Amino acid sequence: MRLKISLLTTTLLIFLSCSQEVQKVELSNPGFGVTASSIDAADEGVDIPVLMQTDDIIKGIQFTLTWDPNVGQVIKPTLTATNPGFTISSSEGGQGEMKVLIFSMTGDVFNTSDPTIMTIPVRITDPDAPVFAMAFKDAIFAGPSAIAYEIPVLHAKLKINR
Repeated sequence: MRLKISLLTTTLLIFLSCSQEVQKVELSNPGFGVTASSIDAADEGVDIPVLMQTDDIIKGIQFTLTWDPNVGQVIKPTLTATNPGFTISSSEGGQGEMKVLIFSMTGDVFNTSDPTIMTIPVRITDPDAPVFAMAFKDAIFAGPSAIAYEIPVLHAKLKINR
């Protein structure tokens, strides 16, 4: 009898874990990163929003974006219209690594009234992969007078929907 109850309980837990929706992650304040939880493999390309919340004065951002090039392609990030005075510069990113530098030639300060500061275009090339992960390595958030702020970074682990 115990064996039957144990098997029934295990089966029920497996069904529950398979049917649960992916939880959307909240961005801390301060925080920087991706809060999306999934990506559609069927789409030709998807713009993944990158958010930043902080009360600090941010004048520039630098990071290395990494991902598995066997699962997807990443195109140069694009800034949103909220920060028109900023320029984004990036390397090619062909091997799953892209260095990104965001700066203002005129010394502008990031407007974080809308937390979405940029989007990263992604195209899934292996729709059979379970997840597409992106990480923001070595992130530096620069303020006035070369102050560097410590802001928690939320990396992306996106479930691939077929």
